[in-house]
Amino acid sequence: MSTSELEARLVRIGVVAEQIGISERTLRYYEECGLVTPAAYSRGGARLYDDKAIGRVSRIRALQSLMGFNLEEIKDILKAEDQLDNIRTAYRKSSKPKRELLEAAGSLLVDLLARAMEKQNRLREFHDDLQVKLDKINVLLSEDTQG
Repeated sequence: MSTSELEARLVRIGVVAEQIGISERTLRYYEECGLVTPAAYSRGGARLYDDKAIGRVSRIRALQSLMGFNLEEIKDILKAEDQLDNIRTAYRKSSKPKRELLEAAGSLLVDLLARAMEKQNRLREFHDDLQVKLDKINVLLSEDTQG
C-alpha cells in the first residue's frame, strides 16, 4: 500500500477532535501522556489516526466523563486493557495449556474491578453527602412553613 493510499484511509487530527468533541490540543496532550499514538503522520507532519486510535480516544473520554477517572488512572486502565488484548491473542494462538494466560487475565480483571468499585464507593459517598444536605434543607423548609 502506498503512502498516499494509507493516508487516505486515516483521519486527520482536526477531524478526530471534532468527532469526539475535544480540542486538537487535548488530543496532542493525550499523545504526550502516552495514552494514544497516531497511526501515522502525513508528509506535512499532521497526525493521522486509524479506527483503533479513534476508539482509544473515545474510551479515554468515556473513562473521564462517565467514570471520573483522571489521566493517570486511565493510563493504568488502558495498560491493563492492552495486556488483556495481548493475552487474548496469545490464548487464541496457543495450543499449549492456557491456565497461566487465564490466571493472568483474571488477575488483571480483578484489579480493574477493584478500581471500578473504589470509584463507585467514592461516588456513593458523594451522593450520600448531597442527600444529607438536601434532607437538611427540606427539614428547614418544612419548619419555615410551619412557623
